[in-house]
Amino acid sequence: MNNRNYNIFFHLHTVSGITITVGLFIIFFGGAFALFRQEIGDWETGKYQAVKTAAVKSETADYNRIMDSIAKNVPSLYGRNVYVYSEGTSDKQAVYISGSVNPKTDSLGKIIHEYQVNPKDYALMGHEDSFSLGELLYLLHFYYQLDRIGYYISGLVALFFFLAIVTGILVHWQKIKSNFFVFRPKQKLKTVWTDAHTALGVIGLPFQFIYALTGCMFGLGIVVAGSNAVWIYNGDTAKMYDDVIREASSADTLGKEQTYVVDYNKLVSETTNKWKDFKVDRLHVEFYGSKTMKVEVSGSESIRERFLGQGSVTFRAETGKELRVKAPGNMGYYDDVWSSVRRLHYAQFGEIGTFSAYLLKVVYFLMAFLTCFVIISGVLIWLEARNKKNITEKKRRYNERVGSIYLAICLSMLPITAAGFILSKVLPENLSGSREAILNYSFFLGWLVLSILLARKRNKAFTNKFCLLTGGVLGLLIPVVNGISSGNWFWRTWNSGEYGIFSVDVIWLCIGIICLLVVKRLRKDKSLVVSGNAA
Repeated sequence: MNNRNYNIFFHLHTVSGITITVGLFIIFFGGAFALFRQEIGDWETGKYQAVKTAAVKSETADYNRIMDSIAKNVPSLYGRNVYVYSEGTSDKQAVYISGSVNPKTDSLGKIIHEYQVNPKDYALMGHEDSFSLGELLYLLHFYYQLDRIGYYISGLVALFFFLAIVTGILVHWQKIKSNFFVFRPKQKLKTVWTDAHTALGVIGLPFQFIYALTGCMFGLGIVVAGSNAVWIYNGDTAKMYDDVIREASSADTLGKEQTYVVDYNKLVSETTNKWKDFKVDRLHVEFYGSKTMKVEVSGSESIRERFLGQGSVTFRAETGKELRVKAPGNMGYYDDVWSSVRRLHYAQFGEIGTFSAYLLKVVYFLMAFLTCFVIISGVLIWLEARNKKNITEKKRRYNERVGSIYLAICLSMLPITAAGFILSKVLPENLSGSREAILNYSFFLGWLVLSILLARKRNKAFTNKFCLLTGGVLGLLIPVVNGISSGNWFWRTWNSGEYGIFSVDVIWLCIGIICLLVVKRLRKDKSLVVSGNAA
């Protein structure tokens, strides 16, 4: 590669990387814990064993009772779409109810509803009643707190991350093999961070590539689809989706309101028995309460049999007659693509509830944290590269301020998250809707205050050591607090096969030990400290 092209790719890599530093760190840090969202919820309640025996599992759930609960609690159901589905790799059921397509509906009929199904009595629980710290981190992972624009921001960050990956490969291509085995901790600071950044970046490259690509699709997919509808289909969105999804489009629209009883369990049973080792994980009711009402039952074969084993059967609700059958492995291009994206992004290619499934998520978790380290090392390389005599004092001070702010926001997430886990565990159960507000305000206000204080100090060494030390100590306290408050000591949860709670405790135990070992190393190794700033 000639010097001109090298410089172009190098600056693209640097600019794209430093621009998205904070946003990308938040996505990966929050996403790491979001992988264990359901497990964190079980860990907080401390009632995993009781829930486990009475859980609403997808293959044994009483969908009739679930739909009865929906009918009793949600007003103006006529013309709505109702979705009942398993969340992620969990057997727990969630409910999403769209606004009614009935043009004559009142304001109540236009409200979107989201619930979780109580595993004991099939009652519907609101979002605030089932809120956990895992849910908070999952929503933060794609900036849900910023409403719809958060999706677009996360998609743009993923797009720039993809650009940083490609340009990083082009810049380091000639030296990837030789530099991969090189680590020089006694050399100058920039060399230390460059070696770590290159080696760990290469190790996590496949994982990072997957997340950059799937993140783009999740965050910007609707933008791309909208632009295609405008430019290619002259604004005809329906025609575009018919062509892309390639599904025999039904001419059905909302029919007259009609009351009749549907045996959802029978439809689920028929679908389950249609294919070998098939498990239902989704129920979609279209045009609820209408003469044209349809019920789509979806699921998948065992992941051991087929990676893309999704299938579905659509029934006419009035007669129970099959309208459309999509056999596993024959879902079509659109369904297969999005199924692949979901499985890769959420680490959903392990058998639900097995040790191997949790082990897979642990690997994803480690890769996410490794990426966080690559991001931080990139910032430190950028700072050291601009701490030269040929750069004016004004620019150096500006760069130092920017770097201090970046590190303060990113690194302070560790102790704040650890403190959030402890708070979520000790909060009383009878808070109901107040739980969500307490967790949100304490997390974001604490993060904001700590970030401001650390950024104002402008001392990278202090920021680094303080966050590692406090995060490490709080991390070690998390399994202790869990054991004292609920009796779920990690050796007990391991022996009883409660791998979800066990994985949360052990992850924090390992994080705490590693953080404290790093702090101890930093105190001993003076070569990693320069001008009062930690490496």
